[in-house]
Amino acid sequence: MTTLVHAALTFRRTVRGSYGFLAAAAFLVCLLLGVFEGPLERLRLEHAVVGVAWLAIFGARFAARWKKEEAEGPAWIDLELGLLILVAVHAAIQIGGGLASHGYAAHYVVVAFLASFARRPMGHVLVLCAVGLEVGVHLLAEDRADDWLPLALHAAFTLCFGLMSLLFTRVEIARVREVSRRELEDEKEKVKTESRMFRLVSAPSAAGASDEERLVRSSVEELHHQVYHVLTLLQRTLGLHTCVLLMRDDDGDGLRIVELVTESDHIAEGPFGAGEGAVGAVVKRQMPMNLRNLKPGYKGLCYYEGPALVRAFLGVPILDGGQVRGVLCADRIDDRPFTESEELALQEALAQVLRALENERVFVQLERTKREQTILYRASQALGAALDEGAVIEAGLEAAGDIAPHDFAAISFYDPDDRRHRVKRAIGDGGETFEGLTFRDNTSLTAMAVKNRHYLPYRGDFDARQQTVFTKRANLRGMKSLLILPLVVREDAIGTMILAARRAGAFGPAIRPTLQLLANQLAVSLSNAQAVKRLEEMATTDGLTGCLNKRAFLEELDRKLRSATRFGRQLSLIVTDIDHFKSVNDTYGHATGDVVIKELGALLRRVKRETDIVARFGGEEFCVLCEETDTEGARLLAERVREELGGTTFQTELGELRVTASLGVATYPEHADDGGGLFEASDKALYAAKHGGRNQVCVPE
Repeated sequence: MTTLVHAALTFRRTVRGSYGFLAAAAFLVCLLLGVFEGPLERLRLEHAVVGVAWLAIFGARFAARWKKEEAEGPAWIDLELGLLILVAVHAAIQIGGGLASHGYAAHYVVVAFLASFARRPMGHVLVLCAVGLEVGVHLLAEDRADDWLPLALHAAFTLCFGLMSLLFTRVEIARVREVSRRELEDEKEKVKTESRMFRLVSAPSAAGASDEERLVRSSVEELHHQVYHVLTLLQRTLGLHTCVLLMRDDDGDGLRIVELVTESDHIAEGPFGAGEGAVGAVVKRQMPMNLRNLKPGYKGLCYYEGPALVRAFLGVPILDGGQVRGVLCADRIDDRPFTESEELALQEALAQVLRALENERVFVQLERTKREQTILYRASQALGAALDEGAVIEAGLEAAGDIAPHDFAAISFYDPDDRRHRVKRAIGDGGETFEGLTFRDNTSLTAMAVKNRHYLPYRGDFDARQQTVFTKRANLRGMKSLLILPLVVREDAIGTMILAARRAGAFGPAIRPTLQLLANQLAVSLSNAQAVKRLEEMATTDGLTGCLNKRAFLEELDRKLRSATRFGRQLSLIVTDIDHFKSVNDTYGHATGDVVIKELGALLRRVKRETDIVARFGGEEFCVLCEETDTEGARLLAERVREELGGTTFQTELGELRVTASLGVATYPEHADDGGGLFEASDKALYAAKHGGRNQVCVPE
């Protein structure tokens, strides 16, 4: 019955989702029968009905295509719409006089449109459908089987139009996307470079429009605005030809123009060598340089293209921490040297720029700290709410990704008893390769971080040729940054959190303390989750056998019975009891009796299916609940248990010991209609097995 319902629903969804194809086929039949042949005067009411029907169906399918566009709906909708358009165009051509009419050119226009804008591979399919449609109209509707030349020409032109449109449009779209991507990357790289010049960040941020990038971008824009305002004020006040601020690169080998105000059209783009000309002299001497009476055509100013008309130059170094971070330059084209008061004005303007820069640094740091605290707060809430290991790990990895974007992350556990590490969870590049990996204590960075209870590597740099994360065979590749944080609880390391990135400097000193705080919270939450898991196991599990206890089994029985009733399924119960178990305890001792009970529990867990539930119900009595199992299936399982237990030999101080078991089987709803009845029926079957000679399986009659 369920299969029929699923089949009916599938058929219904298929019909609802493809009625556009059925409509296109119906319109095609009308087209091939020549329904639309003749002048406009011959069109009647039935033609209008067909046209209205086409508009309604096309409108409905177009609306469906529009709605699914954002969700990337199936590409076959484009094929459906394209077929409807092709049929409509050929109907119009047929009304206008057929394939030989002047209106046939509309066919090429439509083919070019469909080939250009239909999603792959539907553009190719629609071009072939256009050729096939024309062949059908040529042979059937117009009955011109003997005249193949026009058909061949039309088909050739259709293929050419379609393929050329497909090729050129795709190439142009790809070109525009590539240009846009490059412009975006250049703009992002420019912001990163300037932010490092201003020392707003210490390393390139991760790819993507993250909060960090938006923060840095806004700070760089604000600095540009303030610097431009200062330079404009200097130019107007001092009568300058050019006023330019140059900052040093990260490596200190070059200078770049950060902002300028000029009346010249010959400004060079840079970067410039830190030792070039007058600007280089300012950098080397680390003191202002005032040049006067320069000859026209002076070549010592690197920020001009070729010789300059400048007659006076003043350069003031930007000192930060005893190093020259940049140079503020001013020049004039009239022979009017810079005075001491003007030099002082330039230095005061530079001090204003440095104050703005320092303010932005403080602002960025405060915003970054605020963002990190917000992430840690959310992570603390998520970690506190998670009670199982999986949820704790996912919350920790998500928070780590928010704090420091990475390309690989993993959580490993350490077992001090057998001194083995196990990668519990791994995500990112190659995560599926490492997840579940186990390895013994070795000289890897993961093992050393656990032993030393200190993060590794110390600088956060990674070289796969010299460093090992897990093992020499299972090592990360293509990563330049790495941070392994030990998860420490009460001075004991229970595992590690591993983060890796393809970019260099991803886990620098600024971000590392926050990640350490996260690792500490993650360690405590994992320890709590493991403690909760142990408490749950103690509350629901028999301590001797590891099977469910009576209370937990009765809860599972109630749940499985409700499910079986709802879906009309069978549920079988096996009850087993060790024969003459009292004599085993009296003869061999309770310790041996416990060994027998433990072995029976292990046997039941070993032979059961994944969906079956095993419980120790009390003493030597065990129960097995078999979901979606009839009486015969449960009986076969019980027979297997009986045979394997009977073939097991126990070594004792008094010699070898063999035991047997009796088993009773009952099935819902065949033998009972509730849980109590199911237990009663299986107990009666067990009683029959006991009194029927033991070491056998019985089923209620």
